[in-house]
Amino acid sequence: MRPSLSPLCLRGTTFFSSFGGFKTLPKRIWRAPGNRGRRVQVLLRSVLWLVNKKTLRGPWTLRVFGELKLRCYPDSIIALHVVQRGEFHDWDTAKFITEFLRAGDRFVDAGANIGLYTLPASRIVKNGQVVAVEPSLRNRGRLEENLRLNGITSVKIEACALGEKAGEMAFCDADALAHVELDGNGPRVPVRTLDSILPEREISLLKVDVEGFELSVFQGAENAMRAGRLPVILFEMNHSHERYGVTEAEIYGFLRERGYQIARYEHDARQLVTHGLEGDVVAFTPRGEQLIHERLLT
Repeated sequence: MRPSLSPLCLRGTTFFSSFGGFKTLPKRIWRAPGNRGRRVQVLLRSVLWLVNKKTLRGPWTLRVFGELKLRCYPDSIIALHVVQRGEFHDWDTAKFITEFLRAGDRFVDAGANIGLYTLPASRIVKNGQVVAVEPSLRNRGRLEENLRLNGITSVKIEACALGEKAGEMAFCDADALAHVELDGNGPRVPVRTLDSILPEREISLLKVDVEGFELSVFQGAENAMRAGRLPVILFEMNHSHERYGVTEAEIYGFLRERGYQIARYEHDARQLVTHGLEGDVVAFTPRGEQLIHERLLT
């Protein structure tokens, strides 16, 4: 018997199924920094994508980050973003990841989805190390497909959710809104701690996109944090933590108690700002601050 999804999970799926409507399409395309210099081309591509989504419903293969290929399925929210706003649809985040990483670095992509950031990271770090964590069976299959499509064999994939302690939890597999459920009746997925899967050396950059479960993920990385092996953490703050009864103050407080500062990265201004700490934010230790200044701010 197929597990049913919770009302919260269904609401998220229903909401995003209507995202990408034609009325607001030109505005989204024109405002996206990643579309500079190619807005008309992207508008045409986006219209064709909407037609494909309503008719053939076949996957497209798009070029991203130069020579990389990304297989985009019509039911994928990430694919929709890439079609309409490019691989830099999260402008500051994408720029942070792709310009911060260096050859030899170690990058952990917690909530890798279909691999939009795993792919360029694996090319950039070269002989370094990339670990992609993805509990969603569908997204993980597409991540693996995109790695094969690009001939990438060096990425280690962890098929689990992350939390404060090992075990298993119900999972709402709602594409980019996928998240664990404390009292859900969805399919069960294994849960591991970051401490149990992280390489023993310094992780140059940890990206966390877990739809509100950040505090539990960070609590499961206590040893790595105290050992100074996580100098820079990039994570999303979008109020989804409220579904777990967690406050923004608790998340930031946990990190600050362990020596982290919190800021947002503004790529066009090449600066860190400490106001308006929503969306994608970055936490960094003194070592991390040094790395950010050397690699991004100078």
